[in-house]
Amino acid sequence: MKRLSFLSLIIGAVLISSHAFGAAVDDARTLQSEATAILRASSGAVADPKVYAEAVRKLEKAQSLLDEAEKAKTPNIDSLQQEVSSALFWARKFSTVQVIDELAGKPSKPPDTNGADAAFKRAEQFESQHSGDDYAIALRWFQFSSEYSGTELALRGLARAREAQSRYQAVEAAKKQAAEPQTAESKLLDEGNALFQQKKFDEALAKFNEAKKAADSTLVERRIGHTYVEQGHALRDQYAAQYLPVLKEYNDAKQKGDQRAMVALTQKARDVVTKLKPVEDAAFKAYANAELAFQKGLDLAKNKDLECEAYIAFNNYDRGKDKHQRAKLQLAELFGKYQPANDEERSTFEFAKNLFRQLGGVLK
Repeated sequence: MKRLSFLSLIIGAVLISSHAFGAAVDDARTLQSEATAILRASSGAVADPKVYAEAVRKLEKAQSLLDEAEKAKTPNIDSLQQEVSSALFWARKFSTVQVIDELAGKPSKPPDTNGADAAFKRAEQFESQHSGDDYAIALRWFQFSSEYSGTELALRGLARAREAQSRYQAVEAAKKQAAEPQTAESKLLDEGNALFQQKKFDEALAKFNEAKKAADSTLVERRIGHTYVEQGHALRDQYAAQYLPVLKEYNDAKQKGDQRAMVALTQKARDVVTKLKPVEDAAFKAYANAELAFQKGLDLAKNKDLECEAYIAFNNYDRGKDKHQRAKLQLAELFGKYQPANDEERSTFEFAKNLFRQLGGVLK
């Protein structure tokens, strides 16, 4: 009987512990939701330091609760942990001096510098699980790329962050336009943004070009530029999906010293490259058109628009190694010319810094 009572106590303790950590996870989810709402509201401008600091505190508390839940082996918390971690990373990285004062200088956790491949896959899984929440996806990729800065995977992560951010901007622009009296231009932009979200790039471009005829502006040219960029990326991915498997076969044969297979695969690679030449040409045309649009947007802004100027440099990087030196010089000009004013500009600026380092540049 005593044995049964003892087992009952153990089972009861386990159940209580499980319930307690379940409640802690719920509390963490509430804190994360409240903090993210603050960050989203502050993404387009400079936030009130007290309010922004409160978001950081909420995220720190949520992270602490989840750390304890993880130690207790609470299941199904990985996705929430990543949401909290990426939002906290972003909030700390871009806290102003005033926010830091409000937080009394709380230190941030030093980034991990190992396991980039595994971390990239984890971020990909996060993106898959959060389809439709491009704000969270952009933050997650930004965190990954900052923690593994200087690696090729970091640039791939930043590209994914840019893509998610571009989709998020399209949605936010549509919301703003819906709240204002519609003009012919804004209606067309709204329709174009919806098509862009669906990755119907040709149809989106048709709407944006109609808007351009109605009233050309930096905003219109940005949307045209971003659409061409995404179209170029889609074509690049189509090319890679067919070429990279052949390259892998060749590298495997080379590692084995199989000369006959290497000769056959060299010819196979040439055939694939020939077949994909129209795809390559279309991608480069899309990147060239993107640069023209961003340059026109910059001209309309009297030669000062961070987004347009940065994306001209990004496009030159995308267009191949012969353009990399030009991209590096263009990036160097950004750092003395602009001070980012909101989350959108900050992430663009961070991408520029990472790309500049990747190209051999040294930031002071």
